[in-house]
Amino acid sequence: MFGYVIANIEKLTDEEKQHYRAFYCGLCRSLKEQHGTLSRLTLNYDMTFLVLFLSALYKTDSKVETERCILHPFKPRQYIQNEITDYAADMNIVLAYYNCLDDWTDDRKRLSLMAAKLLEQEFKRVVLKYPNKCSAISDSLNELSRIEKAGELNPDLPANCFGKLMSEVFIWREDEYTENLQAFGRTLGRFIYIMDACLDLKADIKHERYNPLVTLSSENFKPILNLLMADCTEKYKQLPIDRDQSLIDNILYSGVWTRHEAENKKKRRGNKQ
Repeated sequence: MFGYVIANIEKLTDEEKQHYRAFYCGLCRSLKEQHGTLSRLTLNYDMTFLVLFLSALYKTDSKVETERCILHPFKPRQYIQNEITDYAADMNIVLAYYNCLDDWTDDRKRLSLMAAKLLEQEFKRVVLKYPNKCSAISDSLNELSRIEKAGELNPDLPANCFGKLMSEVFIWREDEYTENLQAFGRTLGRFIYIMDACLDLKADIKHERYNPLVTLSSENFKPILNLLMADCTEKYKQLPIDRDQSLIDNILYSGVWTRHEAENKKKRRGNKQ
């Protein structure tokens, strides 16, 4: 369920684009340093948002440098790193590992099984580092799997499981922000799960895969998604974030809708043919 919490690049200034990419490049660098070169293949913008969001909340001191890398050998790239970047790299490994196992279980994708095997050693290292957090994430995923295998048609139940998972990811440390961060992560996770179900609905019906939205009479899920994201942004407003606020606003008020809008454009083009 990666690829939803991203920026709407078209609405960013050139400076914001560079700043956003610097967080992405910093996460890429942390993955390489902590988990090896292959781990960079799991890099995604969802965990980049985690770094951006938590760094803004905690006003963390960051290292901002420029270097060439193997992926961009000709033009130096700016990168931003701090202690939250390292935490996000660890969470990136955990979620990527479980995502690969999920792809193997659901669709028998051999490449996903191979990827899980390659990530397994690094995954175990992160589990040793964050045993309680990884246990909570595993429990949420096991409960989600049980719900999906049972064919549960109440979408709130699986969405709540994924929300609980995301609430764990957003807790970097226990402090005065913990409760509000849990609430934010929970609502964001619910939105991601339902958005993913919306966009996968036709394919899931075709391939007879689980989807909790199959019995709903309407294919217009925008009102539901609007309510879920409104809940999420309300929780966001309760956190004292002023650093990088315009970039975070872009992601939460616009970027999270880019895949939904792209799918709608695709449908409109198909209807015209």
